[in-house]
Amino acid sequence: MPIPVRIFSDFACPFCYVGSGIIDKLSEEFDLDVAWVGRELHPETPAEGVDVLEVVDPYDLEQATRTLRERGAPYGLTFCDMTRLSNSRPALEAAEFARDAGAYRAFHHAAFRAYFTEGRDIGDRAVLRALAESCGLDPSGLDAALDDGRYRERLRAAREEADRLGVKAIPCFFIADQPRLVGAVNEDAFRERLQAAATRKILQPL
Repeated sequence: MPIPVRIFSDFACPFCYVGSGIIDKLSEEFDLDVAWVGRELHPETPAEGVDVLEVVDPYDLEQATRTLRERGAPYGLTFCDMTRLSNSRPALEAAEFARDAGAYRAFHHAAFRAYFTEGRDIGDRAVLRALAESCGLDPSGLDAALDDGRYRERLRAAREEADRLGVKAIPCFFIADQPRLVGAVNEDAFRERLQAAATRKILQPL
């Protein structure tokens, strides 16, 4: 039986991108049933986005960028210079559209790469249409889904679930019955949790 892993994450969260790289690598070692759950990091961001320096101190941004590049390198993840904080809500809704079409994994990777590696605005409808098309999705269908707001309730429910579980920071990983992990922590910490979960499943009576 696969080990269930439920992850609260946002496309505007750089450490969530690193976390995705860690999970991808560990998926080669463990049989995982991974479910990504959209949880906005900055729901107050206006539709047009904001200059990242309105949110982050320049020194902190420089330090964070250096850390992210170091943490992402082992997983083949690269980070461009971050200049703008996008409104991630449309991308999270688009991801749900992709999920229903069976292309969540492809869109998930494409959205992270577009934002953090390519420096594109994932709050821009044209960017989302292009990402959808690159994943084999119908851009017109995505437009219709974003226009009618059919996935807003799903995101609201995800936010309520996160609040109910006491999720205060992302990424937040729930691995089977193990204590949660918060942030893109060391890969070995993930491996220990997964090994403990796998061992517990083996030892449980049928």
